[in-house]
Amino acid sequence: MLSWLGRAAIRISAGSLLTAIVAGVPTWLVIAVGWPLPGSMPDRASLTTFLTGGVTDRMVVNLLSIAIWLVWMLFAQAVYAELRDTIRGVKDLRLRAYRNPLRSTASILVSSMLLGTVLTATAATASPHAAGAAVATTPHALPAVALATVSEGPATIHVGNQTYVYVVKRADSLSKISAAWLGNADRWPEVCQLNKHRHFATVGGTLRDCNLIFPGWDLRLPADAKPPTSAKTGDTHHTTQPPAAAPTTTASPSVSAPTSAAPSSAPATTAADPSSPSATTSSTAALSTTATPSSSATAAAPTASTSASGSPTSASVPASSASAPDTPSTASSHDEHGVQLSPSSWVPWILAAAISAATLLVWRQRRRRYTGEPDDDPPTELPPPVVMLRRAVNRNPDLPNPDDSEAEPPGLPDLTPLPPGGTGLVGDGATAAARAALVAVLSSGGPHHPDTRAEVIIDAATLATLLGPDVVTLGPWPRLHLADNLDDALTAAEARLLHRSRILDEHTLTDLGELRTAAPDEEALPPVMLITETPPAGARMRAKVALALGEGLHVSALLLGEWAHGATLNVASDGHTTLVSGQPSEPVPSRLPVLEPGAAIQILTTLREAQTGEPPAITSPAIPVTVVPLHASRTENTPTDTTPPTVAVPGPDSTEPAPATPAVGEGRAPLRVLGRPRIEDITAEGRPLRAKALELAVYLAVHPDGAATREIGEYLEPDARVNQADQRVHTNASNLRHVLGRAGTAEAKNAYVIKSAGRYRLDPTTVDVDVWTLRDLLRKATIAAEPHRRELLAAACDLCSAPLAEGQDYEWIQPHRETVRRWGTEAHLMLADDLLDSDPQAASDLLDKAIGMDRYNEALYVKAMHARHALADADGIRTLLRALTKALADLDAEPREDTLELANTLRTSLDSK
Repeated sequence: MLSWLGRAAIRISAGSLLTAIVAGVPTWLVIAVGWPLPGSMPDRASLTTFLTGGVTDRMVVNLLSIAIWLVWMLFAQAVYAELRDTIRGVKDLRLRAYRNPLRSTASILVSSMLLGTVLTATAATASPHAAGAAVATTPHALPAVALATVSEGPATIHVGNQTYVYVVKRADSLSKISAAWLGNADRWPEVCQLNKHRHFATVGGTLRDCNLIFPGWDLRLPADAKPPTSAKTGDTHHTTQPPAAAPTTTASPSVSAPTSAAPSSAPATTAADPSSPSATTSSTAALSTTATPSSSATAAAPTASTSASGSPTSASVPASSASAPDTPSTASSHDEHGVQLSPSSWVPWILAAAISAATLLVWRQRRRRYTGEPDDDPPTELPPPVVMLRRAVNRNPDLPNPDDSEAEPPGLPDLTPLPPGGTGLVGDGATAAARAALVAVLSSGGPHHPDTRAEVIIDAATLATLLGPDVVTLGPWPRLHLADNLDDALTAAEARLLHRSRILDEHTLTDLGELRTAAPDEEALPPVMLITETPPAGARMRAKVALALGEGLHVSALLLGEWAHGATLNVASDGHTTLVSGQPSEPVPSRLPVLEPGAAIQILTTLREAQTGEPPAITSPAIPVTVVPLHASRTENTPTDTTPPTVAVPGPDSTEPAPATPAVGEGRAPLRVLGRPRIEDITAEGRPLRAKALELAVYLAVHPDGAATREIGEYLEPDARVNQADQRVHTNASNLRHVLGRAGTAEAKNAYVIKSAGRYRLDPTTVDVDVWTLRDLLRKATIAAEPHRRELLAAACDLCSAPLAEGQDYEWIQPHRETVRRWGTEAHLMLADDLLDSDPQAASDLLDKAIGMDRYNEALYVKAMHARHALADADGIRTLLRALTKALADLDAEPREDTLELANTLRTSLDSK
């Protein structure tokens, strides 16, 4: 998506071009040519002279002028028609026998001027926030202009449980589809809201701008839509959700609260924002997708039908090269209700956001436990399902998007309290739903919300049924209580019931919800869920009594099998539910999240690392371990050819290492990605560097071995169709090569950016990349001797004073940014260790700087305590310990025992002097 400056540039460019054509062309004709026609009606003699005389230069100029005037009038009429339709807000739907041939060109220029959007490119769409606001305010606030589609083709139309094949033609628009299917062109905002922010995995692209649709997209329409005669019936979707009321027309402009999209298969009249806490049902949030206030709307089933062209409507993007370790193996699709990870795995947005927030804690936990050894716990990519959810959440503007800043992760709607009592699950999707419930419960809450960090009690047999043999990779987890059998699981649940009842009796309370208000210092009592098979006859009454008592004490159960003493739900393989028996005390969720075993174990491993700070206990093929490419390149046998740095050696009386700047190799183009990414020393004239070309430069810098075209397109052009993404990668690579050529002196045709076997990479012989220099400095410093070692480390510390690609929010950057941060920590620890005996003040200042860049790394605080001890600064040791304790509180952790003992020992030794 274009930045604000990019959209402004497009608006200015399109407006300038329109002005130049509409006003500049006639002005130039009048001044340069004048009036090309005769001043009066010619007589017979004049006509005879004209026809029999020779062709003069003036005659040719006049004829060309007349032709230009005719073309200009056609274009002016097209611009007038487009502006008229834009002001009206409704596309002219009348079919005309003769269409102005310049209408498409005028449409592109007018729309680009008004929206800042190049309508022939899917990545350059209007702001989803602005578009959503316009739709919510008035049906005419966003113009339903005809769109310049790239080609004709079939689209899948969903109406309730029925699908149709509709041929999208050039110049089709949502208003035209609304007129054909709903009988009213003004109802296009309803269609827009039903499909907004949906990603179409088959052909690529995301509907962010309701002025831009493409063939191959599967659009959803309200339930009262009627297909035109040209539409053909497609595959029928069989779902289990009950029908709901038909939608009403779009709200009037006076309504201030925006309405969100209702589910496609059963639209409700209005719906609250699915990302807001108020839009979730409090008692079923742990299991269900977001619900409307009336709880009558049901979630849309993931489509698995096949379009007329034979391509599935939910398909994965072709996999990248096997050598691309950080490329997800499959592509996810998402809509307004949730994320479809695979045909058998779907999670609602609320759960996807919770898992995405956990990734921030994972990186912080890894920073905390890093000791400074290069081979200790190498940085690895997150599991593919977690990466898919993270990327989907990043692209949803309605969800919190935590970054790598030092701020607390954003708050999320609680996934608890859990449904009261016990709920039985049967059907093809029962096991997958229980698996997802396990994930949902363990992802709830956070370090600063202990009362919402729900726990799970489960017996070993049930856990093995849900996760398979790879369950051994999880290891101990304080929030996951594993019992040997069902009897022990019930005993654990009863023990918690007894403990909570005693606490309520001590405070003369009857409801656990009142405890926090009456006794704010009381221990946290988070919700507890028991997950097990339906108890046999001998234990059924015991379970019934325990669950009845647990309704007011936040203890509930999810039972695999029919539960005669409560509600039983039939769960389809896609998560849709039907009430089989019982009378639930809360509305039954229309759809439950479902997960296959592989995805569940990988997500659980990530959640456990985020909460405990411990990596998987046992390595398993089910949990892929892929080292970040940038770090992997450090251990290569053949290092990249980089110019040795020129450094300044600190003097003996210096308090800190003198600044050192690596020398740029002669003739090589300097690419800087540490700090603000840029290309320095551009001297030759030429085209400017595109924003996407700059992102490509950073991407190739952190992939020294290169990356496949399809892989680059998947990350840099996620909203584009596959063929468009490849073309844009080629265009951006050409632009990057051109700009690097303006800063270097290489004359080879394909210098700077090399393409070989379908893979792009930067040429280390013609491009000087600072992050590669940092890598080589650390590689040499680990084997160098004094004083050369200190010179190398000083240069490395100077290089890594700023984060990778500072100021950029590339969604793929996090693993590589953390790798560079780790290298910075390593360099500062090694240099401080060398300076500690000879210059403790310089070592202390250096470590303070490093703590400012990574306040979660405990090894930095330990080394800084030694420096403070060498300076006889007992107060400094106390300050460091307090700062470390405060930082680790964000991770719900405390300093290690050996760190506390060290701080106490150092302070005691200073106090005794």
